[in-house]
Amino acid sequence: MSQNEQQTEQDRLSRKERRKQKRNRRSVALGGILATVLIIGGWGYMVSTNDASQATSTVEPPKTIGGEQEKEAKDTKKSASTEQKKKEKKDKKKTDKPEISQAAWVTRPFADVYQDANRSSVIYKADLGDVYEILDAENGMVHLKLSDAVEGYIPETDVRMDVPSSVKDKTLLETLSQVVANQPIEKPEQYLGQPLEKFEAKYGKLGNTQKDAVNTYHFSNAGYLLVVSDGIIEAIDWTNASASGLSVLGEPVVQTGYGTWYQGEKLQLKAFPDNGSTRLRLARDPGK
Repeated sequence: MSQNEQQTEQDRLSRKERRKQKRNRRSVALGGILATVLIIGGWGYMVSTNDASQATSTVEPPKTIGGEQEKEAKDTKKSASTEQKKKEKKDKKKTDKPEISQAAWVTRPFADVYQDANRSSVIYKADLGDVYEILDAENGMVHLKLSDAVEGYIPETDVRMDVPSSVKDKTLLETLSQVVANQPIEKPEQYLGQPLEKFEAKYGKLGNTQKDAVNTYHFSNAGYLLVVSDGIIEAIDWTNASASGLSVLGEPVVQTGYGTWYQGEKLQLKAFPDNGSTRLRLARDPGK
C-alpha cells in the first residue's frame, strides 16, 4: 500500500473513532436525564400518595411533663423511704447498744466513792443502783467515770458487773403511774437521757437547784425533781409517793431499809425512805 493510501486509511479510522465517542457521550447524557426524571417522578408519587395516618415509626413518642414529674416524685419518695428505713435501722441498733461498754452497778445506798485507790478521801456518795463506766480495776478497787469531769474509786464489794432484768420496762411504768398520785409529767421516760432543755421547753424552767460532785438536782413545786448530769436528765424523783403498790413488781434486785431497787430492761425504779414518806426514782440504765 502506498503512503497516500495509508494516510487515507488512518484518517478514516480516526473519524470513525470520534463518531463512536460522540455517540457514547450522547448516550450517557440521555441516561442521566432519564434517571433524573424517574427520581423526580417517583418522589412526587410518594408525596401525593403518602397517608400519614398509616405511617409507622420506631421513634419513642416524647414523654409528657406530668408523667416525668410523676416518675421523679415516685423515685424521690422511694429514695426517701429507703433512707428512712436505713435511719430507723441505724437508730434501733444505736438504741439497742448500751452506752457504757463495761459498767458497774452500785449495790448499796450511800456507797463511798474515793478520790484515789488508796481511799485517801471520799468525794461522792453513790446511790443504790447507780450505773457508771468502769475505766479499770486493781487491788480490789474499781476506777469509775462518774461524769465527764469527775472520776473516782469504789471498792469491788460495793458494785456488780452485771445485773439481770427482773421486770419489763412497761410494767415498771404502769406501776409508777399507779403509785404516784396526780402524775404531772406525761410519759416521763421520754425525757430520760435527753437534754434538760427538752424538758424545760415543755414544763418550764426549774429554778430551785442543788449540786454535788456529780449531779445537779432541779426541784419543782409540783412534787418532783430532775437528776441531771452533764446537762442530761438521768433520773426523775417523785416525793410523797406510796410504796405499797410496788409489791406487784416481784422480787427486787436489792432491798434494804435505806432503799429498794427494781431493774427493768433499760429502766430502773427505786424507792427511798424520805422523811416519813417515800421518794420514788425512775432512772435510765446506760449499762443495758
